[in-house]
Amino acid sequence: MKQSLFIVIIFFLSCSKPFDNRLLGIWKTNSKFYRATYKFEKVNHNIIGKLLYYNDGTTILHETGTTKDIFIKNLRYDDHLFIDAVSGATQTTSRNYEIKVMHTDTLEVTTFIHNKPSIETWTRKH
Repeated sequence: MKQSLFIVIIFFLSCSKPFDNRLLGIWKTNSKFYRATYKFEKVNHNIIGKLLYYNDGTTILHETGTTKDIFIKNLRYDDHLFIDAVSGATQTTSRNYEIKVMHTDTLEVTTFIHNKPSIETWTRKH
């Protein structure tokens, strides 16, 4: 009986998907149009994205330490991409961000503006 219980526990542990830590940390944009620093962190089994700094030459934003900083509320992993189905900025259910891990320190981030993709490279800040 103990042996079969042990086998069942091992089976469920091996089938459960481990939390994906590849995005966690601080990331900087490599855009010629603006500078920004973002942070991905785990909150209640979800990955959220927070704005730490943004400067496009006309608007400068700094982290406020409030929920206003959250620009991605819940990333989910789907078809080799992290997808933000509900963005805090737009309050919509359409895809707003697609994030592909290119390397341990490099992300390919696609944002959609009027259904047109804009692709950026973000690098991990050490």
